[in-house]
Amino acid sequence: MLDLRCEVGDAGVNAATSVRTLDGDGIVAWTDSLAESFYGWDGVRSWQSLEHELRIDATHDGRGHVSLRFVIRGPQGYEAEAWEASVVVTLDSGEDMRRLVAELTSLIS
Repeated sequence: MLDLRCEVGDAGVNAATSVRTLDGDGIVAWTDSLAESFYGWDGVRSWQSLEHELRIDATHDGRGHVSLRFVIRGPQGYEAEAWEASVVVTLDSGEDMRRLVAELTSLIS
């Protein structure tokens, strides 16, 4: 098990929760697949932690940008009545995504 502290913040939003994973639940491989899809994809690609405290929804605009919507839930994310907060971060589909993969690799290892 790997437990992480996840915080999101933006204008009017500030939230944090603990995220439980089994060695990262494949987040590095998932993010790497996004980075390798430089030219884009249709629809939403999603990743979710073991107990649903963190979900990331990724979309590609077809013009070189990836939007990542980070959704955290707590205190037990798997419960229907858990609170939810989200923020969206937009990255370049090239170097920014490769840098995210490297940072996640370092964090998980």
